[in-house]
Amino acid sequence: MDAIDAEWMSVPEVAAALGVSQGTVRLWIRRRELPGERHKEPHEFGVPRYRVRRADVRAFAELHYLGKPRPPWLDDAAG
Repeated sequence: MDAIDAEWMSVPEVAAALGVSQGTVRLWIRRRELPGERHKEPHEFGVPRYRVRRADVRAFAELHYLGKPRPPWLDDAAG
């Protein structure tokens, strides 16, 4: 895993981490509830894909899971 992969998560990765659908993650990004950006690598064709910083996913999850059962990765010091 290189530095860019360590810093950024794809929509499927965010959805799996938060236990929601990919559509829900995209909705949160469009509503600006979860900071994300559209990105396309130079070698990729088609529509740019959303990506989200890992730190933003963690901060969002901290608020989203207030008063709810938390996913184990939120309590990991390294996560």
